[in-house]
Amino acid sequence: MTSDDTPKAPARAVRADVRRNRARLLAAARETFERDGADASLEGVARLAGVGIGTLYRHFPTRRHLLEALLADAYEELAGTARDLLVSAAPGEALMTWLRAFVARVTVFRGLAASAVVSLRDEPPEPARSRRAMFEAGEALFARAQRAGDAPEGAQFADVLWLTGAIASATEREPEAAGRLLSLAAAGMAPGKP
Repeated sequence: MTSDDTPKAPARAVRADVRRNRARLLAAARETFERDGADASLEGVARLAGVGIGTLYRHFPTRRHLLEALLADAYEELAGTARDLLVSAAPGEALMTWLRAFVARVTVFRGLAASAVVSLRDEPPEPARSRRAMFEAGEALFARAQRAGDAPEGAQFADVLWLTGAIASATEREPEAAGRLLSLAAAGMAPGKP
């Protein structure tokens, strides 16, 4: 029997196996990172998923690729939240609600917020449709708050989101402080401001 005669698995079965492995890796990474933080052992993630480290690296060549995949779920959820808030009668409150949701979503485990800041500042390693959707929906919410006079005219949404990510990163071990710092950033520090 030559190597050409070796039975091959149907392509559909291979694709299903690849999807299953990816889903198991993401679930294992989420569980491991929630327990041990984003710098936890990738070998441990692979072991928990029941695959070899080579399989992990085929799906996620670097830790950043894995974290971006986990952020994709957060970004999709945040895009939907922003779209829902676009109909709010109070644009400024809607924006603040969304920014608080952003902080909550990117601080589900230690180190995720720092990954989000990098993701927002730099292009991710792979084009991220969910990141783009989240950014566009959040930017629409921000523009609406600006038109209502609830956000500074000259400000850029990218800067607001970057600042929010930095607050999330700085307060991931003290979530109650995030709301205070976000309110302080929104109010500003100039005398006479609310």
